[in-house]
Amino acid sequence: MSAFLIIIGLILLDLITISGIKRTFPKFYSNNWKKIKYAFVLQAAIAILIVIFGVFFQRKFGNFRIITLIYYAMAVVAVVYIPKAVYSFFWYIDWMIRKISAKKSSNKHIVDKLYIHKIGFWTGLPVVCLVLWGIFFGKYNFTIENVEFSAKNIPKKFDGYKIVQISDIHAGSFAWSAGRFQKAVDLINEQKPDIIVITGDIVNNFSDELIAFIPIFSQLTASDGKFVVLGNHDYGGYYRWKNEADSVENINNIIKYTEQMGFAVLNNEAVVINRGYEDSIAVIGVENWGVLKRFPKRADLKKAMNEVQSVPFKLLLTHDPSFWTKEVKSQTDIALTLAGHTHGMQMGIKLGNKHISPAIVFPRFRRYWIGLYQHDEQYLYINRGIGVVGLPMRIGMPPEITVITLRSL
Repeated sequence: MSAFLIIIGLILLDLITISGIKRTFPKFYSNNWKKIKYAFVLQAAIAILIVIFGVFFQRKFGNFRIITLIYYAMAVVAVVYIPKAVYSFFWYIDWMIRKISAKKSSNKHIVDKLYIHKIGFWTGLPVVCLVLWGIFFGKYNFTIENVEFSAKNIPKKFDGYKIVQISDIHAGSFAWSAGRFQKAVDLINEQKPDIIVITGDIVNNFSDELIAFIPIFSQLTASDGKFVVLGNHDYGGYYRWKNEADSVENINNIIKYTEQMGFAVLNNEAVVINRGYEDSIAVIGVENWGVLKRFPKRADLKKAMNEVQSVPFKLLLTHDPSFWTKEVKSQTDIALTLAGHTHGMQMGIKLGNKHISPAIVFPRFRRYWIGLYQHDEQYLYINRGIGVVGLPMRIGMPPEITVITLRSL
């Protein structure tokens, strides 16, 4: 169904763009209409084949480099069709104004001079450059986000405690560019963190995606340790395994490689970090839990919290923020939950303190999808991710390194 809707959308964008060329450049269109139509049919056919191939066949490839090539093929489609989507938006506004004004003859001379569709056409051209920038540079524009977090139950000796969170590495999307993450590692170490946490989706599918990352992420240092939880992609659900044993071996290898980087994998378990004999905080990690049926539901919060009930300040690591809404909020005394998963849709803009992104279109992301949220004395922070999946680009949603500083009240 998703592939069908995408294909219909691409065809509509092509039809609107052809209509726009005819209207904006009538002489050019009349002299070259056959070439224009042939060109649009050819590019539409290529785009449709890429979409069909990407949606229906990528699950059959056991080599993550081939999947990376599919992602870049889909990026070519984005370079061509995102500008068309921008033009179509302006075209629709122009069309609506003309339709509303059609019954008022006094407005005809004003409407005839509208240039909204032309503005849309010329706006689409720099969008091509923006998309290309997002592909080749935006996804490596690692950005520090500083968050001051205050709570009554943070022990005095943990005032100023520094937590660095990254999420959604999706190592396989960087088949030939793992070395670019050296910049991210250097930025993280510069923060002098007390702990470093990764909130899931370390890989796209396969454990061998991590091999090139081991020497890079092994350089990360934190005085009280490095912790990670698994996300939906880490269970290999986007690949058709020959048997259950291969799937289990893949997960075990992901854990093994992650431990070789110096991270402790928290699969429904917790660790206590002490300062002296009395002050302590608990770091709790649960396996993935998602609202969609295709996402694993392996989190066991009761088991994870079993031995840390008495610790006053609890920090929870989970991948999918929906777990906070369904299992944490108003049901536990966990003060701060860290999650990822949404990526901020890898595309958007920031206006003041507000982010605008296609993420708000999706019901499961509409309420909680980026940044800090509060419910009574409980908080959720959603990291927009440090990697990419699907379209290999970031526009207005740079890869995030979150630095959370605890403050005792």
